[in-house]
Amino acid sequence: MFSLRSLEVFYWAGRLRSFSKAAEKLNTTQPTISQRIGAMEELVGEPLFDRMAKPIALTRVGRTLFGHAELLLRQVVAMERDLELNRHLHCRIRLGVSETIVHTWLSRFLEQASRRFPNIDFDMTVDVTPSMLVALQNGEIDIALMLGPAVLEGFTCVKLKEYPLRFYAIPGLVTGEPLTYQKAPTVPILTYPRNTYPFDYLRELVFQRTGQPPRIFANSSISTIEKLALDGIGVALVAEGTLGAAKDGNILHVPSEIDLPPLRFYAFYPLGFGSEMLEELAAIAQRVASEDAHAE
Repeated sequence: MFSLRSLEVFYWAGRLRSFSKAAEKLNTTQPTISQRIGAMEELVGEPLFDRMAKPIALTRVGRTLFGHAELLLRQVVAMERDLELNRHLHCRIRLGVSETIVHTWLSRFLEQASRRFPNIDFDMTVDVTPSMLVALQNGEIDIALMLGPAVLEGFTCVKLKEYPLRFYAIPGLVTGEPLTYQKAPTVPILTYPRNTYPFDYLRELVFQRTGQPPRIFANSSISTIEKLALDGIGVALVAEGTLGAAKDGNILHVPSEIDLPPLRFYAFYPLGFGSEMLEELAAIAQRVASEDAHAE
């Protein structure tokens, strides 16, 4: 009969609809996945996957086995949880995280997560939300702490924290405060990349009010935005609390009549088997984010 490892391999190949993605998820090789699936198909006597489909798809027999495999694997996880065995399991979590969180409470999250799961290893990717959404859906990361909310089939999201968007500049760069809509097309604004909420919302808002687009210098690195702001290149528009120079007083908050909704961050992770530890990690992130808010 099938081993639990074979059922796990089959489950992830079916869920991700890819042998290569299943191999990445399980930290093994694609030939190993193919051999496991081939042995299972030989035992069943029928194909479990339609390999001609793009991406691959479960056959009728494969769909039947998938339901049973998920049920058995969930039972194993429940047993491990009741015996607290999951605390001692060595595993690798692929974490996607927005840079705003990197500059605020990521270290505290990693510290508390490692305390709860001492043998956990994190592979971290710092990226913008659109890229992480694709990576989540493609099974390339396991959990993402990023902007939301968003509706993703097969995923859930847990709200973490809101960050007000603020303008910052070196003293004297913006004369005649506050920063008005009329000034926005003339002063370079250093902010997040294209296809992110702050860039798109700011551009549309200023264009509607003035008939001109603002001068936006987009960058995916908050550290780079901070360096350019310190050099007097323009006014930084970032989440409150992310610029170290603002805490030191080298960059000042610039009052503005341009009012943008806050950045709202969520933990996204897939539903179903394999999400038990991710659910706990999301709860830890929620608690740490809440503690961060109370500390302000």
